[in-house]
Amino acid sequence: MRKYKMIIVAISFVCFMGLLPAASVAMDPVSLKLASFRVGSGWYVLGGVMADVIKNGLPAGSTVDAMPKAGGVGNPQLIGVKKADFALAFPVTANWAYNGVHKYKKKIQNIRVVAGGLDNYWVLGAVKADSAIKSWADIKGKKIGIRLSTQAKGSLSEVAASQILKTYGTAYEDLDKLGGKILMMGFKEMVPALKEGAIDGFLMMATPYHPTWTEAAISRDLRFISMDEDIIKKMGAEYGYTRSVVPAGMFKGQDKDTVVIGFPTVLITRDDISDEIVYAALTAIVANTEKIKAAYKAFEAFDPKTAWTADKRGGVPLHPGAEKFYKEKGWM
Repeated sequence: MRKYKMIIVAISFVCFMGLLPAASVAMDPVSLKLASFRVGSGWYVLGGVMADVIKNGLPAGSTVDAMPKAGGVGNPQLIGVKKADFALAFPVTANWAYNGVHKYKKKIQNIRVVAGGLDNYWVLGAVKADSAIKSWADIKGKKIGIRLSTQAKGSLSEVAASQILKTYGTAYEDLDKLGGKILMMGFKEMVPALKEGAIDGFLMMATPYHPTWTEAAISRDLRFISMDEDIIKKMGAEYGYTRSVVPAGMFKGQDKDTVVIGFPTVLITRDDISDEIVYAALTAIVANTEKIKAAYKAFEAFDPKTAWTADKRGGVPLHPGAEKFYKEKGWM
């Protein structure tokens, strides 16, 4: 009887331990780096609050440094060369990097996903309201020279703008021939350039109530440009973009839904980061969604129950620590 009781106790202990989350496993303090984007950007804000939340979910003495670099295209490269432990990216850029296509010369296959669907991003376009351009097809069709502003070269804003114009049959050099130009600017330069008449419109990233877009739409009447459905399909097949809609009223003068390409932010990590660290990081993020929303309003789009799905992670593999978390929650 005594031997039987000892066996029952032992089995009960093993079962109990199996129910404990991985985050309860003893870990030493760690120092991690989370790559976001430049100071003043939405990602800089998101990266900062997320780094703080993750740090508080790790053993005492741990640090998480939110690095203000290198954006949607550059961050997967930082993961590849192990200069970042976590990074913000987009499903499309994570996919390009993992498969070594488009802006990536070689495969970066140490990328793993922690969570997707952190917000909503669009590649939005607008021109001065008195412009003859009502579709991007008009640039070529009506031979209109236009000076379009986008973000710095190599940013996803600039890459996507180039891909959109090219798909419409108007590469950068074609703009030049028509007397137009693509201008790559920082956010602080864009609105003054619009006011001074140095640019005729924008083709760049936007988030809900984006401050630069908001200020631009207030400073001058704009016409927001929807993309043609066949172009969106072509860009989906070629680059992996998806159709998205900027709801009417998001910005002044945008009196109807604007159809564009869009994607959410995804948090990525490396395959050699331990399951325990990733599990603890994801646990902390999900437990502190309200804190993150308070600092970064666009985080309202985050749904942890679907953050693991293929569309929100660009088809890049989940990290095993994240997979364990989603399965334990019954969401996967």
